[in-house]
Amino acid sequence: METIKMLNNTIEYIERNLDTTLDIDEISKVAFSSRYHFQRVFYALTGFTVTEYIRNRRLSLAAEEFTTSDKKVIDVALKYGYESPEAFTKAFKRLHGISPSALKKINGKIKAFPKISFQISIKGESEIIYRIVEKEAFKVFGTGFVTTTVNNAIYKEIPEFINKIFENGTHERINELLGNPKGTLLDGFHYGFKEDGTRKYMMGYEMPETEISDEFTILQIPKLTWAVFEGHGHLPDNSIMQDIWKRIYSEWFPSSGFEQVEGPCIEKNFWNDENPIEYTCEVWIPIKRKSINSL
Repeated sequence: METIKMLNNTIEYIERNLDTTLDIDEISKVAFSSRYHFQRVFYALTGFTVTEYIRNRRLSLAAEEFTTSDKKVIDVALKYGYESPEAFTKAFKRLHGISPSALKKINGKIKAFPKISFQISIKGESEIIYRIVEKEAFKVFGTGFVTTTVNNAIYKEIPEFINKIFENGTHERINELLGNPKGTLLDGFHYGFKEDGTRKYMMGYEMPETEISDEFTILQIPKLTWAVFEGHGHLPDNSIMQDIWKRIYSEWFPSSGFEQVEGPCIEKNFWNDENPIEYTCEVWIPIKRKSINSL
């Protein structure tokens, strides 16, 4: 697929320039993608931010140089973009578990961080159900937090946060303001994405006409076009939403004519009143059509 080819081209570009200054805007241009979309897709497919990948590749190559040459730490540090030997040593030890000087002395073990490549495997899985929705600007309110980890946010921090607001009554206070029945599920909003992979997350709903207390966060969402992906599941299986996220980036974006734009991503859950163990979930992602030059 053309998108996968362009992503692999970006990896080759990064490899050729690991000992020079790398700019994410320039890398994104190689992929014929916006900076925002490229970073989201790269992280979703690899589990690493672009910055993390570049740093780890540089530190991996630096370790190889120490084991095969007599280069000084300061020379290697400057080669791979570190302003001081101290900053380089700190990053090196974090990845390899040993300092550069100790590695040179005792010929210690190092971690190899190999170059990646992108591939799409068509497995004949079920179709991806989605629709395109244009929605005017709207406001939402709720309560949230800033994730502190990259890989554990969805699997650990966010579930823990949701359990917390159920237990402390915040979830039901929001439902009371909305006039919803007790236990009605709120929407989840992922927003404020940072280049280190962290984000803000909020549980809430569209603003009601009543006045909202200062204890709640208000998020203004502009007019956007959304790709809305649908999934169906049965309790206690909670992997449906995670599977949708995975397939959006590994299957749908690489084969579609759309790219993600800046804006919140929304998660919605709907129970089947007649059969409470059945539910439908949706993932809303703001998109735009790729320009002709990007295809």
